[in-house]
Amino acid sequence: MKTRIINSFGALLLILFIPQSGFAQNQVVARQNNPPVIKEAVESDWSDPTGPYKVVMEVDETLPDHTIYRPANLKIFPEKDKLPVITFNGPGCNFDGISFRPFFTEIASYGFLVIAAGLPWTDYKEIMSHPMVKGNDTRASISWAFVENNRKGSKYYCKISVSDVAVMGQSCGGIQALGLLDDERITLFALWNSGMFDRSNSMTTDSHLTGTRQDFKLLSVPIAYFVGGTDGARPNASGDFEAIENVPAFLAVREIEGDAHGGTFREKNGGGFGVAAVAWVMWNMKKNEEAGLMFKGEPCGLSNDKAWIEIRKKNIPY
Repeated sequence: MKTRIINSFGALLLILFIPQSGFAQNQVVARQNNPPVIKEAVESDWSDPTGPYKVVMEVDETLPDHTIYRPANLKIFPEKDKLPVITFNGPGCNFDGISFRPFFTEIASYGFLVIAAGLPWTDYKEIMSHPMVKGNDTRASISWAFVENNRKGSKYYCKISVSDVAVMGQSCGGIQALGLLDDERITLFALWNSGMFDRSNSMTTDSHLTGTRQDFKLLSVPIAYFVGGTDGARPNASGDFEAIENVPAFLAVREIEGDAHGGTFREKNGGGFGVAAVAWVMWNMKKNEEAGLMFKGEPCGLSNDKAWIEIRKKNIPY
């Protein structure tokens, strides 16, 4: 099997997706009518993550249309560590596996297999010319991880912790994540700048954008929401949090200058979102109690960063 490892993109252009109000509903229109705000990628934003592992970004022919971030040296797995699975749709529902590279690399550096829907395009037009990703792209990446873990000859053979699967998404990618509440393989959720609408959303033909909060009766694993303070998705995230009843749920609102909906994914090592993501998965998937202190207690450790202006939680033990 062929794998293409990508270590540097030099003058790669990253897209700052700034939707209008009604963030997911207007995404199709925004893609067509709004010129993108673009900044040049800075390799230092991802080249020195804080975790113990060096990271590679690659495209594997056994998983078309996805970008993988993983520890460069897989030899120590699983004897000295485990490799949980994290899937991600975003920015939005764009076919884009690279715009959040600092964020993805930071998580992977702690010993995670991060699978982003979309390819590592080097040009904005390539991203926008491709159909948007769907919730089934996430299902496909989970199924791939299970197959590769059991396939003799795979570099991931017996190295993946298939009992630890997190699904994440940003903006409409987060709504797609909620369309997978019935997938029993998933053990953890995290939504970024996202949340359901009060009514059914029929933005596209993707069935994973048509759910309602009544679907939370299917939720059986912990879930977290992280959202910008002035983000149009903040009410969506808050409404979801109120509707969730029987599982651990966490909501954190961060003050973000400029494009609040774009989050901090493109900042060095993912910025504040990167810190929160690593702690969330380390606690829930690697049982790291120090990471858990970021969410447990009153006040919780995350509140030490004053940029988090609102923190709410339920069913999380002290």
